[in-house]
Amino acid sequence: MRFIDKLGIVKPPEDKYILLPTNWKFKRVLKFGKNIKVFPFAAESLFYRGLALNQNLIPLFNPIEKKYNEELLIEKVLKEFGSELENLREKYNLDFEEFLFGTYIPTRYGFTKIYKFPKVLTGDELIQAIELYIQEDIAENFAGKESDMMYTYDFLKSEGEDAHKVLVVVISGEIVRKYQTWAETLNINLDVISYEPICLINFGLAKNLVQPFTIIYTDINKILIVSFQKEKILYEEFSYILSPETFDEELLNLIIWDIRNYIVLNDLDNIYIAGLVVEHKAILEQFLEKLPIIGILSLNSLPERFALLYTLGERLLNV
Repeated sequence: MRFIDKLGIVKPPEDKYILLPTNWKFKRVLKFGKNIKVFPFAAESLFYRGLALNQNLIPLFNPIEKKYNEELLIEKVLKEFGSELENLREKYNLDFEEFLFGTYIPTRYGFTKIYKFPKVLTGDELIQAIELYIQEDIAENFAGKESDMMYTYDFLKSEGEDAHKVLVVVISGEIVRKYQTWAETLNINLDVISYEPICLINFGLAKNLVQPFTIIYTDINKILIVSFQKEKILYEEFSYILSPETFDEELLNLIIWDIRNYIVLNDLDNIYIAGLVVEHKAILEQFLEKLPIIGILSLNSLPERFALLYTLGERLLNV
């Protein structure tokens, strides 16, 4: 399996490739030759989750998770997650220097696209064109915050095609700094800072889905639909609190109707469903009955809501 954010043919300028911490090369040397352990985690306003995995992607102990009844600032969520990590360190006598840590930034804090450029463009001309497109998109999507955006890009395979295909990810610098500041207080390094839609695409690749494919991913606070196509990435987030205890069928039907319209409007097919809803049969049936879903993506070995973290763990093993 190849990860779409790890297909580098030509690297962008070093000062622009800024979603990797500056000390990542040094850390790789320290860990060379050891049994690698990874600790992917996610922190959002309504929850945090974490997975400690060995090099065979087997959990070292039970997944950790906490849900909140109301939205909190990300700083508070990270602080509480940090306290739990410290407790785990003492309980299991963990040495965090033996772990690779990684997280993904929620969808709303950035965007991702695939750009196409003619093959006649090479070298500096190509890099300049990519940079220009990125700056234009940042200005359009994050007006007034242009100077605070971080981005990275990579070249996708395009053998036999007459164009370069470039995967671009742009993320708010403010949110990245919050994660990095938190990590520094625990004396840990973030080896991968990914982006939620990219993790979901990688989950599809890990399941050997044939491109193009579309995944409807469900979580506590959202329904995220991502379509990975040959020429582009499409995605949309729908806000919805997914809870069997407070299940509102009428509201869910309205959301499903919006999702169906999005599917029809964008002519999406090869649609799969994954995430939290797979754990709840009654709610899952609502999706299966009303949307053209052809399959369920399941983890089997872990709760379905840990799908993105499990995929991120595999990505960490392939840094």
